Amino acid sequence: MQYIKRGRQYTFDGFEVTKFNSKAFDAAKKFAENADSKPLALFGGTATGKTHLLYAVKNMIEQNEPKLTVILTTAAEMRTSLVNTLQNDGTAEQFREKYMQADVLLVDDIQELARKKAIQNELILLFNWFYESGKRFMMTSSKKEANCGMRSRLVIRSFWGDFAVISKAYIHAQFPSDHGRTEIRNTLLENGKYLIDDFELDSFKTYYKNVWKYFKRYIGLFDVDRKDIQLINNLNDILNLLLYETPLEERERQTCILFTKALLYTISTYDICIFRGGFYSEGVLYIPLPHHAGTSDLEIKIDEFDEEFNKFCEEYQEYEDF
Repeated sequence: MQYIKRGRQYTFDGFEVTKFNSKAFDAAKKFAENADSKPLALFGGTATGKTHLLYAVKNMIEQNEPKLTVILTTAAEMRTSLVNTLQNDGTAEQFREKYMQADVLLVDDIQELARKKAIQNELILLFNWFYESGKRFMMTSSKKEANCGMRSRLVIRSFWGDFAVISKAYIHAQFPSDHGRTEIRNTLLENGKYLIDDFELDSFKTYYKNVWKYFKRYIGLFDVDRKDIQLINNLNDILNLLLYETPLEERERQTCILFTKALLYTISTYDICIFRGGFYSEGVLYIPLPHHAGTSDLEIKIDEFDEEFNKFCEEYQEYEDF
């Protein structure tokens, strides 16, 4: 489960409590502190702090009750697990058994299972089992209505012992200062200015990979500050240069444009990042391609950059020749 080692920085102490999220904060902390807690559901839109609280629960339980097994996963990851189990001649029971080993089950963003009835049914069976076994389970969702393609039992209050809604976006997570991060970022900001003034392909590739490594290492849910935004603005300036002024050959120019857009897209599109890897797990770059041409979206890791960059250059060259 890819989320198991992530999110160590998310704590209750680092969560800024407001009138819009105080009920959810209190409910999550109570859930983490009490072994006999009732099931808990948190609802709220994107960037409201649900995932922060879910990790805070995990971290507090692991600190206070280290003998307990806590599984934190996403609904999308559970669906993938079920599909893989069935495709490898396994059973739904074997799928459930992987999660039933936990003393505490935490599931993020179940709205991703909208209109996927089979995995919704499996989730209900799992939650029922945890409830009957006296074990704790908690989930988050951006939907609290059954008409969004979710089984009503998953989103109505009667299924949950405790229930809280966060009504306003949350962007104030507090993290300790990191001098190493500041130094790396300042260097990237300076190098970006040099690249804009004197654009060169090899320098672009080096800069691109360094920015990618930075976001892979440091960016997290709601962890974007003004300096990160400056770095993103540098990428936008580079993109404008590529679009209007760069002296590169057309195939190189188009490839640089594609990858710069992909990096900006992956950084800024949280839904894609969370459920396709993004910068929150393995540092996957998400490249949306035109579906009308019969292509599929591409996901690559940083060690695949040079190979994929050259491949796109060749394809743009073939297009020019044609």
